[in-house]
Amino acid sequence: MYKRVSLVASPVLLALLWQLRNEPLAVCSCISILAGLATWCIIPATTHTFKRVGLAGRDMSKPLRPELAESMGMVAAAIYLVATFLFIPVQFHSYWSTAQSPRVFPYARLGEYLSALLSLQSMVFLGFADDVFNLRWRFKLVLPIIASVPVLIVYYVGYGVTQVVVPVFLRPWLGTCVDLGVLYYVYIGLMSVFCTNAINILAGINGVEVGQSLIIAVSIVLKDLAYVNSSNPETEYRHLFSLYLLLPFIAVSCALYYWNKYPARVFVGDTYCYFAGMTFAVCGILGHFSKTLLLLFAPQMFNFVYSAPQIFGLVPCPRHRLPQMVQNAGPHRARRMNLHRQVSTAMRSFSKGPRRTNNAVCMVASRTLLDGTTQLGLRIICMYECLGLVDIDRNEDGTMHSVNNLTLLNLVLIRCPHLTESQLNHRILLIQLLNSCLAFIIR
Repeated sequence: MYKRVSLVASPVLLALLWQLRNEPLAVCSCISILAGLATWCIIPATTHTFKRVGLAGRDMSKPLRPELAESMGMVAAAIYLVATFLFIPVQFHSYWSTAQSPRVFPYARLGEYLSALLSLQSMVFLGFADDVFNLRWRFKLVLPIIASVPVLIVYYVGYGVTQVVVPVFLRPWLGTCVDLGVLYYVYIGLMSVFCTNAINILAGINGVEVGQSLIIAVSIVLKDLAYVNSSNPETEYRHLFSLYLLLPFIAVSCALYYWNKYPARVFVGDTYCYFAGMTFAVCGILGHFSKTLLLLFAPQMFNFVYSAPQIFGLVPCPRHRLPQMVQNAGPHRARRMNLHRQVSTAMRSFSKGPRRTNNAVCMVASRTLLDGTTQLGLRIICMYECLGLVDIDRNEDGTMHSVNNLTLLNLVLIRCPHLTESQLNHRILLIQLLNSCLAFIIR
């Protein structure tokens, strides 16, 4: 089906592109749709190649654990970069057209666009390297800062504003704007680190990485469209700049989501997570709406803070913290004391081979033993328990034995047990959507 749709739509889009060649936003939209169609067709054509070279993994959330091609975010990122490269001459077409009056070429704007693409290329390389070599966390924290240097330098040279607009409800105390000085550059540098890793942390089930990225991207695009016809030319340019980067991103992400949604036929890999995070960071920095971007990342911020005890070693952190599957034998939730035994039994029975059953497979929160937990970690877990954020398994003497892994996915399963993988993904995306609505109200 996707081949027929692409064959029919491509000539129409090319004709529209030629007719609207003097309208950069319209051309960007056409190029974006073509990029999405290309991604839609190329991903299934390259899965066997990725598997042949060893870029494949088992889907641990399925009974039969099928082998799927990994790092398919690399395909989407590569097509995205091709689309943005092709758009460069279109964006500045009016400045060398003989029909227009002579104008000074905007080298600063070209530099901004190229620096954004340079940072994106760097993060795509890092993500693919992580998929292949499984890089340590210390490299994942340092390399995004290095990749964001071109954007930071261009921002400093071309604009250099370090003031932030204060939200409306805080203006009676802080005023309209606050000047952060050099701290603003530290802030946007750390923001690039956070954005590139936040999506990677909130991952583990089919469609959740691409789905949350799509909701964030569409939210930013809606905000940008509201300012396209602004009376302030600088404001209009900043939001057009963001649209030029996000429209191709949405197109390739929609195509990737088609293949990655439940039941997934490919894995997106760390490549897509870093690529998506840096795309948002670049748009937020050069589009001058980094505060709004952080509001849109509120679920990822909560997930990071919630996961911090495991991330920083205060609580034991297994290699994989994704939810586990069990056979849904009834509507009642499994007892906490025996949950890890049920999971182990279910996983062993599924690993023996195909087995027909009428019972649905549901997801349960994965757990970790508290052996070796620091005193600070135990205190944080007790605080989480008072807030209703963890599910603790205690021994007969009342001592804590195990706790659910500290991720938003597992937390949702604690509050809403016996969800299927697809339902869990929809709950996370609903949280992201509601957060976007709240962010628009705040800003």
